[in-house]
Amino acid sequence: MDRYTTKRRLLRPVTAWRRRQAHDESPFNRAVFEAHDYRPAMRRFFDAARNEADILIDVDLPEGAVVLDVGAYEGEWSQRVLGRADVGGPQDLRIHAFEPEPRAIRRLREAMDDRRFELHPFALGGADRVEVITMAGPGSSLFVDPTSASVFGSTQVAMRDVDAVLTSLAIDRLDLVKINIEGGEFELLDRLHHTGWLERTGTIIVQFHEFAPDAYRARRRSRRQLAETHRCAWSYTWVYERWDPR
Repeated sequence: MDRYTTKRRLLRPVTAWRRRQAHDESPFNRAVFEAHDYRPAMRRFFDAARNEADILIDVDLPEGAVVLDVGAYEGEWSQRVLGRADVGGPQDLRIHAFEPEPRAIRRLREAMDDRRFELHPFALGGADRVEVITMAGPGSSLFVDPTSASVFGSTQVAMRDVDAVLTSLAIDRLDLVKINIEGGEFELLDRLHHTGWLERTGTIIVQFHEFAPDAYRARRRSRRQLAETHRCAWSYTWVYERWDPR
């Protein structure tokens, strides 16, 4: 049994108590808490987000900014970035959004009609290949049990080498990157580090996922890689972290 599963089983009584304490939360918040086993870091993040609604987009971008939304799902984060730009600038920016899940792709194409937004219907990783993804809404992942009652089946998706993709897009520098790809972040950060892209990247907002294979060791490795060029501005463990360039 892996460490994540063992931990979840041992913490079942605590999780049940925390579930009862969350009875006054909205259905959406309860669903998020449930997905994260009601861990205290998630509640602290929610509290921080209540006090600072723009916590995930509060980044001053230059004119001509290049933004990556890796794991765009239905585009909520990109919409918020564009909304912030409409109010205070920059007037000229480009968001490249990456999302492989077919249902989310359809909704993105319906919802996002903005010349500053470009959808790429594939996943980013360390190499070009085809993978099987388990479809579970915003939790769709290569690492989710396809037999779970909460999933909607599985499908093949294309994964592309991030270095080759960025080169093909003629991108020289990344000003803001959001990564939420349900366990694929470790491979992606490895590749960004090994190809020198972290040195050419501004703020990185990443969600690490505890259920990914060897996630504890992988997170330590990713944080060491990030620390070479960035400093951690804030961290809610296994929820979200923000890394700003040194």
